[in-house]
Amino acid sequence: MLRLLMNIDKGLSIFLDGDWGSGKTYFVRSLKIVIDNLNTCPDVLPAGINMIASNAFKGNTSWHCDYLPVYYNAWSCDYWGDPLASIACTLAAETDEVRLESEPSDNKVIKTALKALMELTFNCCIPGLGSAIDKTAQAMKVEDLLDAFKKRSSLRCAVAEAVNLVLKERADKLLLIVDELDRCEPRFACKLLEELKTLFDLDNVVVLYSLNTEQLAHVIEGQYGAGFNGSRYLSKFYDITVPIRTVDMDDYLAHREMNPSYQSSLVIKSIVEAHEMSLRETNRLIDICKPNLARLDDAHNTNEAVFRVSFMDTVVAGIRVSNPAAYDRLINKGDYSVFTTEVKGSKEIKNCFVETFGRCIKPDDYRSMVDDENRIDEFIDAVAALRWTNQFDKKIAAYKTIDEVENGCLIPMIERE
Repeated sequence: MLRLLMNIDKGLSIFLDGDWGSGKTYFVRSLKIVIDNLNTCPDVLPAGINMIASNAFKGNTSWHCDYLPVYYNAWSCDYWGDPLASIACTLAAETDEVRLESEPSDNKVIKTALKALMELTFNCCIPGLGSAIDKTAQAMKVEDLLDAFKKRSSLRCAVAEAVNLVLKERADKLLLIVDELDRCEPRFACKLLEELKTLFDLDNVVVLYSLNTEQLAHVIEGQYGAGFNGSRYLSKFYDITVPIRTVDMDDYLAHREMNPSYQSSLVIKSIVEAHEMSLRETNRLIDICKPNLARLDDAHNTNEAVFRVSFMDTVVAGIRVSNPAAYDRLINKGDYSVFTTEVKGSKEIKNCFVETFGRCIKPDDYRSMVDDENRIDEFIDAVAALRWTNQFDKKIAAYKTIDEVENGCLIPMIERE
């Protein structure tokens, strides 16, 4: 992304596209940190940023980025009603933060912009304004309409001027990062896109939208009604789209200091793939499992402990993340079918069950088990019933099924809280 930005010589709109939870916000916030560091202390960069810069600026002796990155969270601002007002405030805050040494005329322009902003904000946020529109429209004169139009145009000019003032002392271009647009109230999202299209059609402004294009298209279609083509509408607002790359799970587990070859990691990978979990959900799953797994060394614990912690507890954590309502039925109501459905419903998770459970039972029984799907399902049901059911007859049947094939250590491990 940094290399792309450095090769842009005009105003541009970019859609950074990815599913919810895929890491878009983390990405754009990191991008802002990298650019800020490059522009303030290029000679003492942290190792990670130094690596990014060396890849982005190959052959260049200067690593100065020439962008001023401004982060705007659209979702946290959609209560404003008018996106232009919140954008103006974001830019004004950026100006105030650095306390630019401006000419008196510059200060006057900023004050004019803020004054117009306040007028616009109050005019748009008066309670009951919607119900009074008809009466106001009847009494409104042509001069009033022209005055409102002039104020709106004045604010647009003031915001554009504020951009130039902010850039004057700090950078050649503005990088406006618009995040969480696909989570906004539909009318606000549409209005923001249209405002930015007309406001920032400038050679010194690049707008980077971080969003889920498919989700935003649905939002747009909900706003304009059935039959409206949201994807085609969105195509008017970007020049290029860049997809977020899918993270390799082995690499990510290693990044989270988990050995990808451990049985617990294989179970986590199977759960992530079965539910097509986002990176955010994967993080939650790892955070839940990791404290128990940290106390369990796969190479030095009993097979029974590995089965309980690496498989059973990890599968339950996956249910907790992917389906909280089902997790509640399992834990608080003893509905052990939740666990059996989870294990039987995914070939990969079921294979992990066979692998870990098979280590706990007699070798001859294991060989007969892996060749009989019905026998595997019987063991899955028995394990779940033994752990969660309060029905005496089912628990006794589960004891009998597992006792036939194991050496006496597995049953207390499964039952243990």
